Amino acid sequence: MKILNGGCRVYDASDGTIASRGNWTSRTVMSRSSGAPLITQTINDYGPGISPATLNPASEEVHYVVAGAGVCHVGGYRYDVRPGSALFVPPGTTYHVENPGPGTIRIISACCPEDAGRQVLDTPPAPPARSGTAPNLMVQEADREPMRAGRDREFRLLVNTDVGCKQVTQFIGWIPASKAPFHRHMYEEGICVLQGRAILHIKGDSSAPELGPGSGVYFPVGVVHCVENPGPDPIRLLGVFHPSGSPAAAYEDS
Repeated sequence: MKILNGGCRVYDASDGTIASRGNWTSRTVMSRSSGAPLITQTINDYGPGISPATLNPASEEVHYVVAGAGVCHVGGYRYDVRPGSALFVPPGTTYHVENPGPGTIRIISACCPEDAGRQVLDTPPAPPARSGTAPNLMVQEADREPMRAGRDREFRLLVNTDVGCKQVTQFIGWIPASKAPFHRHMYEEGICVLQGRAILHIKGDSSAPELGPGSGVYFPVGVVHCVENPGPDPIRLLGVFHPSGSPAAAYEDS
């Protein structure tokens, strides 16, 4: 992990704390212990089988499926997930992942804020009998309308207020070969690079680290920054804000 000006933190693809329980291996990248007060970021790999169950009593959690397909059980309801699925887990709701195999399901999750009462149960509770339609907690990336952030950057909102998430905004962004002006946000932000390579610029810091697939960045409120794509391929990244906001709500540095 590299600490830059203003408390910005850059994480390599190998950084984080690894834990394994059953068919589930997690790598917690961003957390309070690594300097991110309100945003966690965890890379989760689920092998074939049924995972332990997780419960956050007080915090919202959002998930994005990077690879693999299976079922995420949330509060006793079944959600069939595949790459591009984004899912909201409300506070006080138990969830677990069922992987029919043979491959691995990879999910990037963020819990905001980090929940001190988080519980992991090795044996998932028996799902209660549910009738009717499952709550609207999941969206598909392909179904979300593209939106503009600046002149040439594009994003799609994933989990947001329209599925009941009050404190977190999750999004997918694309950055073509370009360099944005220096800007800042009025919320904490965490990003994970999914594809492409980038250069991170922080005002007042000459280090300009390079970012590749699997790299993560934590931005405290108000840190003046920009992400440069030296080209030729576009960058694709997954991000979250806390509290909720819009990737287009950036204040350029004057």
